[in-house]
Amino acid sequence: MTSRALRAMGSEWFVEADAALDGVAALLEAWEAALSRFRPQSSLSTLNRDRVVEDPVLAQVISLAMEGWSRTEGAFDPRLGGPLAALGYDRDLAAVRAPVPRAAPLPRLRVEVDGARVRLDGEGDLDLGGIGKGWAVDRLYELLRRGGARQVLVDGGGDIRGDVGAIGVPGGHAARLPGAVATSAAEGRAWTDATGARRWHLLDPATGAPVVGALASATVCAPTAVEAEIWAKAVLVRPEWIARLPATAARLLVVDRRGDVWVTHEWEEA
Repeated sequence: MTSRALRAMGSEWFVEADAALDGVAALLEAWEAALSRFRPQSSLSTLNRDRVVEDPVLAQVISLAMEGWSRTEGAFDPRLGGPLAALGYDRDLAAVRAPVPRAAPLPRLRVEVDGARVRLDGEGDLDLGGIGKGWAVDRLYELLRRGGARQVLVDGGGDIRGDVGAIGVPGGHAARLPGAVATSAAEGRAWTDATGARRWHLLDPATGAPVVGALASATVCAPTAVEAEIWAKAVLVRPEWIARLPATAARLLVVDRRGDVWVTHEWEEA
C-alpha cells in the first residue's frame, strides 16, 4: 500500500491505495482552484463576482449542491456565501480574526447550469466548502479505482470514502466501510467575533444565523461522500430529517449536546 498525507481545501488529507499516488496533489490543487470561496481568482469567486462563468468542475459540483437543496427541502443550501462572509468567514478559518458581524441578505438567488456554464441571478453568493470537499473525495477515489487500485482510502478532512476497514466517529463509535462517511459538527469551525459572541460556519438557511439546536454532530454513512455530506448537514439543520432519511443515507449516528449518542437501526458498528 502507498500512502500520502497532504493539506488541501483547508483540511488535512490522507490517501492510501495499492497503486501509485502520483498526481494526487496536483489534482486537489486544480479542484481547489475551481471551488474555493477564499481564492479571488477561483472559478467560484469569479462566478460570485461576475455572475457567470464556464468551468466543468464547478458546474458539476453546483448541480449536485442544488440537487441536494431540492432533496432536503432547503435544509442543505449552498447559497449561504453572503451570510457566512458577513459573520466573518470570508477567508480560511485560520485567518479569521474577530471580525465585526454585519447584516447580510438571505439568498434570493437563482442558479442556472447549462453544460459547463453557470449563471447566477439575484442576490447572494454560493459556498461549496463541504460538498466541494466531498466531491473531491469521491472523484479521487473513483479515479484511483479506475486506474487499477483494488483498495483505496481517501480521507479529506473527515469526509471519507474507502473499501475496507472502519473509521472512528464522534461518540466513541466506529463506522464500517465500504462506502463513504461524513460528519458535520454544529460548532466544528468556530471563532469569537469582535463583540465576544461565538460564531460557527453551519448556518440555518431560514435565518442566516449559526444553527443552535439539540444536536452537536451528525455522522452519515452513504454510497458517496457527497451524499453523506448533504445529509449530515441536513440532519443538524433540521433534526426532523432523522425520521425521513432516504435509504441511501439511513445509517446515521448523532451526538446531542449532552454527549448522548443515538443511532438508527441501520447503523453498522465496526
